[in-house]
Amino acid sequence: MTEVQAGAAVVEITPGVGIAMAGYGARQGVATGIHDPLCARALVLDDGQTALALVVCDLVGVPAALTRQARELIAHECGIQAANVCIAATHTHSGPLLRGPESDALIAVTARKICGAVQMARQQMRPVTLKTTRTNLETIAQNRRHPNGPIATTATILLAAPRGSGAPVATLVNYACHATVLEHDNLLYSADFPGVAVRLIERAVGGSGIYMQGAAGDINPVWMRHDFDEAERIGGILGAAAARAALELRPLGEGQWAVNLSWSELTPKEPPHGMVLSDVRLRAVRSVLELPYRSFPPRAEIEREIEDLTRRLAALSDEALTERRALRPLLNQRRAELATLDLYAPQPGRTRAVEIQAMRIAAECAIVALPGEFLIETGQEIARRCGVAYPLICGYANDYLSYFPAPHHVPEAGYEVGRALFAPEATETIAAGAVELVRALYEEEKQ
Repeated sequence: MTEVQAGAAVVEITPGVGIAMAGYGARQGVATGIHDPLCARALVLDDGQTALALVVCDLVGVPAALTRQARELIAHECGIQAANVCIAATHTHSGPLLRGPESDALIAVTARKICGAVQMARQQMRPVTLKTTRTNLETIAQNRRHPNGPIATTATILLAAPRGSGAPVATLVNYACHATVLEHDNLLYSADFPGVAVRLIERAVGGSGIYMQGAAGDINPVWMRHDFDEAERIGGILGAAAARAALELRPLGEGQWAVNLSWSELTPKEPPHGMVLSDVRLRAVRSVLELPYRSFPPRAEIEREIEDLTRRLAALSDEALTERRALRPLLNQRRAELATLDLYAPQPGRTRAVEIQAMRIAAECAIVALPGEFLIETGQEIARRCGVAYPLICGYANDYLSYFPAPHHVPEAGYEVGRALFAPEATETIAAGAVELVRALYEEEKQ
């Protein structure tokens, strides 16, 4: 059996106040303070032949420049190939804006801190057993395109457990839900509910907690209010579920017993459902796809339609719910299209090179890294088609390229459709490419 070692570290990446925050177009003003720290959380795995590094940052997204600089530093200073490094975001909407020339200095500093987290993790490597399970989680999220739409009903836990006694090296929880308990009126840096969850995990389980955001493009948290108490509540539900699952995973592969006084014996008790990962052999692959930009209506046409839709909605009575629900997605889409044109200046008729990445962890577990906001159905479809028992879908990874709705979402309109940069078929191109990467990791072993 291959011995795998793991190390983990947490480094704060909170910038100074007084700069623009990311996540909400309606936000007015700059960051005025810090409610809770933003962090880069690193997990390094090494099987003696290959080392992999996963770093998840409390950011709304990871621009390509940050990934490139962090990978270069990690390759040079930590000895881990750039192709074996994944940089992802929790998608908190209460972090700094990393876009435009004014962000170059902050990107450089953040890349250095990410490298530092990997260095620290590298220095703390020790033998581990990798274990995984799923835990039910249905109460904290809802599909924001339709309340009866799909959500992630389970979170997947990956535990790097020590050989013998001691705290785990890391507990990773993979779930899909926008980190938007806090709204546009919040001007304090915060990791939102994922930060609460991982801190709870660290207190209850030990080691480092890592939240891996999934395909959360159309999934929002369910809240009572947009405040920090609610972030604590939602994060507490997630963190408690993950912590319980991690603690119950510990006996897997080792055993647990109770004293039977009647028999004067130690009687074993089987742990709950879970799995000790087998055939741990690490490998990463990347692929670059050329995706076509989508076509947009002329700006003047979009603006005229916004005026028309706004007027028609204003004329409806409160009881005209069916008509309102038919018009509102169109208005949201058109407004989102204007924002997309302003932010990204897409170039119809041209293509853009887009990276996707996959990492083999074990016979039953692989990571799929996707460069933007994929809707939950796409994430679930990729997971199903990958052919491994415990796929970890990592959205917002290595780049941020806005939304990727599937073709059948386009006639339904809505914000996510309006924010898409690429033609609808690009989503299936990425999904198929990701599945091909994962299968390639395992097919080579059969030859």
